[in-house]
Amino acid sequence: MDTDRVLRSLGKFGRFQLLQYIYNLSCFPMMAFPIVIYVFIGHIPDFRCSSFEDDASYTNRKLNASHNVIFQYHQCDVTVTTNLSGTVVEETVPCRAGFELSGQQTVASEWELVCENEGLGGMTTTVLVIGQMVGASVFPTLADKHGRLLIAYTTLMAVTVCFLLTAIVPWFAGFVVMRFLMGMFSQGPGIVLPTLGLELFPTELRGFVISSGTVAWALSLSIIPVVAFFLRHVTWRYMMGAAAVFGIHSFFTKWFLQESPRWLLANNKFDQAKMWIQKAAKCNKKDPACLLSELDSIKGNAEKENLLEKNQDVIPEQTPEMAGKFEKVMDSESTQVSVLEIFRHKHLLVPSLVVWMLWFVSSLTYYGLFLTSGTMSGNMYLNFFLNSVVEIPSVILYSLTINRWGRRKTCAMFLSTAGVSLLLSGVLTFVGESGMIRGFAITLSFTGKFGISGAWMAACLFTPEIYPTNIRARGLGLASLAARVGGMISPYATMFGSRFPWGPPVVFGSCAVLVTILLIWIPETTGKELPNTVEDVKRLYTVKQIRSN
Repeated sequence: MDTDRVLRSLGKFGRFQLLQYIYNLSCFPMMAFPIVIYVFIGHIPDFRCSSFEDDASYTNRKLNASHNVIFQYHQCDVTVTTNLSGTVVEETVPCRAGFELSGQQTVASEWELVCENEGLGGMTTTVLVIGQMVGASVFPTLADKHGRLLIAYTTLMAVTVCFLLTAIVPWFAGFVVMRFLMGMFSQGPGIVLPTLGLELFPTELRGFVISSGTVAWALSLSIIPVVAFFLRHVTWRYMMGAAAVFGIHSFFTKWFLQESPRWLLANNKFDQAKMWIQKAAKCNKKDPACLLSELDSIKGNAEKENLLEKNQDVIPEQTPEMAGKFEKVMDSESTQVSVLEIFRHKHLLVPSLVVWMLWFVSSLTYYGLFLTSGTMSGNMYLNFFLNSVVEIPSVILYSLTINRWGRRKTCAMFLSTAGVSLLLSGVLTFVGESGMIRGFAITLSFTGKFGISGAWMAACLFTPEIYPTNIRARGLGLASLAARVGGMISPYATMFGSRFPWGPPVVFGSCAVLVTILLIWIPETTGKELPNTVEDVKRLYTVKQIRSN
């Protein structure tokens, strides 16, 4: 049964599908919160070493009648100046009595993740990304086997519970474990909900679904600094509790959201598919009689085929048509190739290396710009908010150029914009002291975020188009793995930026410019059929296509 025809018959923009899709988009904050919320809960406030002048074990060795000692407290050490009978001796010692931290209580201040322990804060986000890798390898298979709805609402509930438990966990080790689980379970809705959204509409509306989903993602990200701003005077645990509030509805998602019609029909769930069609037809005010009749016919034929398969004594005569189908099946099985095929052919290996580099740089820069927004000059809440909403004009420009200019040119435009803007931002940050120059540097950083968002969208579109059918999914999976590696490294950009504010934009910009140059080895795929074989991939590199008159 042609699912696209069913969806068109019920109304391409039917009220039922739109309500389902709007609720789908309302779940996006629970996918956006886990990785970037650390910008606010892990922010390092102003701090310095605590006083230890009352520490007798130390001062008794320094003080006597002829000694004058002066203590100068810094962030990670103390300068002790001792006057020994006219001879001045300076000594730098570590913080012996802990730290004095001012401002809001964050994860960094509660567990003193500063100085030599500062890397532990970034490590918690790296652990979350590792959890995402685990979830990305588990939940797609479960969703294909057990349905989109089951995985969607169970993992949404699990993420909500993780937020609640994180808000009350008293140990840092427990916090790290919860970050891992949060990353793992967030990949359930992160993968299933976009798929479910795509499967609600016919093929010709996929562009609308992808664009609206990207806008919803940007708006979800922009919610985070608003919530953090209103909770800036309380402990970070309230922020985690507030994030959990956004997921309370997940305990009712089972009754709000419906299973994917495509999954139901593809898995012969005819009774559930019939109920779905009836609900959609009633809501959209359509007559489902013809569709239900066709569905009943298909169900009857499927039941007959199941009976024939179970009856071992009935062996039907092999007709020429059946023999032809059998040969096609055998041919398809014989053409199954290993992912190692990518490394055997220049026309697969070269573009794959460029694509993996592109995904790595896109992820590193995208999340790195978010995570370093707290170290930029200016208001970190406003910086994060603008970093989020700048993706919306990126989506608009992407939609206008991706088919008109082509995949490669569009990606190169966005990448070069990101690279040049971020390099200039780094230079201005290095040389600038005035408020005007710093303002220009921040504006260029936002421009870089605009560019890298568009480049990643273009990469997501053309990456599956450069692989033959039998390794397309695995090629896309390797690109996603490269992006995960970039995401694992991105938290340490915060440490780098705290010491060298110009460093992260220079690194991000340099990488973006490098990948822009490497795009010349990517074939243009706009308007071309998806390749089925390696030979088809080689034809993508043909500059002049021979057209028959």
